Amino acid sequence: MTARLWDMGRELHSRVKSFFDGPLEAGASPLELLQAALELLERKVQPAGRGTRVFPYNRILVRISQPGADGDAVAAVFQQLEPRLRERLTELRCEQPAALRTEVEVTGDEGQPVLAVECIKDATVAPSPARPAAGALASSVAVTIVKGECEQSEYVFTEPMIAIGRTADPVDALGNVRRNHVVFLETRDGFSETVARAHARLQLDSETGAYHLFNEASSNPTVLLRGGRSIRVPPRDPRGLRVQSGDEVQLGRALIRLTIG
Repeated sequence: MTARLWDMGRELHSRVKSFFDGPLEAGASPLELLQAALELLERKVQPAGRGTRVFPYNRILVRISQPGADGDAVAAVFQQLEPRLRERLTELRCEQPAALRTEVEVTGDEGQPVLAVECIKDATVAPSPARPAAGALASSVAVTIVKGECEQSEYVFTEPMIAIGRTADPVDALGNVRRNHVVFLETRDGFSETVARAHARLQLDSETGAYHLFNEASSNPTVLLRGGRSIRVPPRDPRGLRVQSGDEVQLGRALIRLTIG
């Protein structure tokens, strides 16, 4: 059974790799186009020495050549390009441009690649005063470990995305590396081992400046404790739960406390 599961995992990894490395099909959906664009942009990340990375571009041009494409549907889906890209760059602990302009052009040209992505360093691009770049509204968030063992007893962040899990750099079945910011140790103390390797995350809403809690674990529960109430966070709920200063979060049987500045 183990060998069979391993073979299935390798086959799925091969399919995903061939999807992004090979040419997109002419009828690729807007979501498939978005995912492929994100993969291409992630490859533009550059090492900067001493374990740091940078994304040195602030203007992204996406060209989609698809006869009969629904331009409105593509435009609606690609509104998620900037926040999704910033989320990926944060997971990679990569320095990001304060301002980022994304442009999408949809044509019906035949004989052209379905998707083309161009990255530019443009000195004229500046942050919009109406909508600060992601993280600009971020409050400081202190995470105190109440139950369980972590690399630190308290963390303080201003990042727009904070990943919580067991071990610093867990790897999934497809070989993808996740980088946790709050790192529970591989310790059997009745608490730490109940934290999943990719358990939860805090995500900044750049419009409101508030953090939301997301449950990324499929089996171990994530529960928000507030004023004597227990609020279960559904796994992979795209809405998340808005957190407040003083909230406690139960991760399996481990417990952390949030203090928002």
